[in-house]
Amino acid sequence: MEAVDSDTSQWVTDELEESTRPSTSRGIAGSIKTKEFDSILYGPVVDYSFRNLETLSDCVKLTPRTGFRPNEYTENKKLKSCSLRLSHNRLCDLSGLQQVVDALLVEPERLFWIDLSFNSFPNIDPVLIQCTKLQILNLHGNQISELYEVDKLASLPHLRSLTLHGNPLELVKGYRSYVVGIVPQLKSLDYSTITKQDRSTATILKSFTKRKHVARRKYDD
Repeated sequence: MEAVDSDTSQWVTDELEESTRPSTSRGIAGSIKTKEFDSILYGPVVDYSFRNLETLSDCVKLTPRTGFRPNEYTENKKLKSCSLRLSHNRLCDLSGLQQVVDALLVEPERLFWIDLSFNSFPNIDPVLIQCTKLQILNLHGNQISELYEVDKLASLPHLRSLTLHGNPLELVKGYRSYVVGIVPQLKSLDYSTITKQDRSTATILKSFTKRKHVARRKYDD
């Protein structure tokens, strides 16, 4: 059985608490029966790693890998899962991500974990912002070089775990503090728990950067 890390466990806890509330407040499609909720949440990762994928559209032509647990399908051939692994491929953009997720998963809007590590992404694709339930995002081992790319992730309210190591941006001075400051909802960065000291340093850096920008604007005026 696949291991479940602390970030995933917290998300599971939040979802199960939500499931106890009146149906009018739940974000679960009416077509999904309550008894199927847990099987979808705990469903095996939909695994397309090591498939030499160059475009996401290739996914729908292939059968996902089978791990220790077999893939679980609904009657209409949709996968019972909330997680997607696309690592170790040759992807450089996420064109068509929403269409692929819609085609594969029975509950596409509940995608909470996606592994995009070890591909060739030059930036953080804005399409990820549409995955509003995303909690775990792996982007390590790509070609992302600009720190400001991380700004795009600030609007993902549930994002708790992020990996970016192995990208050129990791070498930029102040990298960790910048990410922690821009995405304060994170609990873990590069598999390392974000500490109070990390947050304190990020706050100082953010304040210093803000003052520097203000001073520069006054000088330019």
